[in-house]
Amino acid sequence: MGEVLLEQLINGLMMGSVYVLVALGMVLIYGVMHVVNFAHGVLFTLGGYLGYFFYHRVFDSYPLAIVLAVLSLAVIGVLLERGVFRPLTGNLRNQVIASLGLILFLENLVVALWGPNALQWKVATTEHWVQLGELRFSLHHLGIIVVTLLLVTALGLFLKYTRFGTAIRATSQSQEAAIVVGIPVRTVQWSSFALGCMLAGVGGALVGPLFLVFPQMGDVPLIKGLAGILLGGMGSVPGAVIGGMILGVTESVSTLFLPTDYRDSIAFMMMVAILLLRPQGLFGQRMRGED
Repeated sequence: MGEVLLEQLINGLMMGSVYVLVALGMVLIYGVMHVVNFAHGVLFTLGGYLGYFFYHRVFDSYPLAIVLAVLSLAVIGVLLERGVFRPLTGNLRNQVIASLGLILFLENLVVALWGPNALQWKVATTEHWVQLGELRFSLHHLGIIVVTLLLVTALGLFLKYTRFGTAIRATSQSQEAAIVVGIPVRTVQWSSFALGCMLAGVGGALVGPLFLVFPQMGDVPLIKGLAGILLGGMGSVPGAVIGGMILGVTESVSTLFLPTDYRDSIAFMMMVAILLLRPQGLFGQRMRGED
């Protein structure tokens, strides 16, 4: 039982890492621009496809393919912020409509470029195994956990100890006050949007070789990322990290007691429970005027 539990914990940490990358990107964008980008899952998908493209068509190097895919997502993020979401600042209804339209557009673009069939992407790390006691895990499983840990640590240090990180935190707290003290809010906004898209791209490029790359591969991570955000607290970076990890581990461990068919329903049950019992999430703050 102990080995089975350890296996599910490792699997849960791996999936939780994917949810964390999606949730962190959405939290950054929401915190700075107050935009809930429902097209974030498609950006995750683009990360998988672009990583596949750069690996097979440009360079036969997985790390370099990830870097190029992430840089491409940064450019796409800047274009989306300036061309789609900046003109809709303050209009939540139109932001939601625009993000839903982006889902249809980008998914159809992916189909037009790479076809509707799933693509198989194999790299060396999926074929190498690491022995942990009696258990064996692919190097790619553990790599996703390690890369996510490094990115979360780097992002935390960036936000806390750099001037631009301080500008991001200040803008997320009050755009008006940030403008008064001379912070370039527009620059912070497009940079944060690009950074959020880059995190989604990392997630897609990491998951691509482990599973199949297909047009709807970002749908489930989007839902789980939203669940992690609600669990941790809307707008809270530590909450997104802890919420995503709790969700991934809970889902994985639940398969020891429940049929695997119920695994995806865990996220929805946790979303409903947190909204009923603690709407602000574990690390969120209740705003004035909320019931």
